[in-house]
Amino acid sequence: MSILLRGGTVIPLSGPLYDPGDVLIGPDGRIASVSPSPDVPAQAETVIDCAGKAVLPGLVNAHTHLSQTFIRGLGDDKTLIEWLRGVTWPFQAAITPDELYLATLLGLVENLTCGVTALTEHHKVTNTPAHSDAVLRAIREVGLPVTLAYGWNDLGRDAPTADQIIAEMERLRAAAAGTNAVIAVGPMAPWRCSDEAMQRTFALAEAWDVPFHIHAAETEGEVAQMIERCGMRHIEWLAWLGCLTPRTQLVHAVWLSDDEVRLVQKSGARVIHCPTSNMYLASGTAKIPAMYMQGIPIALGADGSGSNNSQDMLELLKITILLAKIDTMNPTALIPADVVKMAAVEGAAAAGVGGGRLIVGAPARLIAVDLDTPRSAPVHSPLSALVYNAVGPDVDTVIIGNRILLRGKVVQGIDVPALIAECKAVVRSLARRIGW
Repeated sequence: MSILLRGGTVIPLSGPLYDPGDVLIGPDGRIASVSPSPDVPAQAETVIDCAGKAVLPGLVNAHTHLSQTFIRGLGDDKTLIEWLRGVTWPFQAAITPDELYLATLLGLVENLTCGVTALTEHHKVTNTPAHSDAVLRAIREVGLPVTLAYGWNDLGRDAPTADQIIAEMERLRAAAAGTNAVIAVGPMAPWRCSDEAMQRTFALAEAWDVPFHIHAAETEGEVAQMIERCGMRHIEWLAWLGCLTPRTQLVHAVWLSDDEVRLVQKSGARVIHCPTSNMYLASGTAKIPAMYMQGIPIALGADGSGSNNSQDMLELLKITILLAKIDTMNPTALIPADVVKMAAVEGAAAAGVGGGRLIVGAPARLIAVDLDTPRSAPVHSPLSALVYNAVGPDVDTVIIGNRILLRGKVVQGIDVPALIAECKAVVRSLARRIGW
């Protein structure tokens, strides 16, 4: 079916803004035209009135842990290691595949309602193959393109071997064939992974042509652990292993030395900035403005709801830009166009879905955000309103290809109130088993 988004403020991120403008999506799910609104609109099977709304490329959540919808608020006022030991690890050990399916489904729905059209799920709950299959089931049901970075570590008590890790990733890749999920490699953190397993799984990522997605230099203490273990900081170690290339995605990258920043720049590796999580856990402030000025690709991640506590990517735009300003004491350290491009263009590149701009011939992945609200109107600058005023619940429409996944702020095909009620009941049982 063809779809016409009519009369909105069109922000292509690839040329001039049109206000009012039209975007036409052809029956093939590709953008057929992007233009000022003509007096006589184009013909389409479905017409969506976008007056008072910004129409732009969909946002990409480049790093999250979807299962953590079930532990919102339990990580308050804790450091990373306190949060991992007291909340996250007990939760991951106790959750069943059916519970994980619901938690993942809820996280995907939340991302969708906040304007996310693709995401990277760093899949941590790998207790059994059934757990991973439950995540795939939820991904198929919602229909968002997902890069599923299989989380692993081979150091620590009861950790799997490299052979076991690779075998499960191969099984999962076969199970995901033909779906909207791409299996990538997701080592959890340098201090939890051996040199051998890193190199072997990096070779797998190379063979599959998928991202190598890793938490790196999130806290000062983690960096100190690696220096004690091998005499190298996180980025130095990755470079020494041969695992620092354009395929590498460095999640957090807070505690980088100047030499490490130069290594990242030279390698072409990508940084995934998660400012809300970094502030929530008091991990530190990444040198984003400096890295951005040096041409390092930077995408944005909400991180899991256990350290955020939401998946609101519009809220994240504001947090990203304000943190950069106060960290540098420079009001122009980042401007609205910068962070929108991080979330759309660089996010699309990180998730492997391409695009991120409204260009004729490109696959349609776009959103309409209501700016005709008390918190945003009157709008003098659409980009400013998106970054500084709008929030997730303002997202009105989400379209991927020629599928409308969200329309009039209502998720299509999923009974959201019923899902919330089921999740609340399940969490009560889970909490009793854990002892919370």
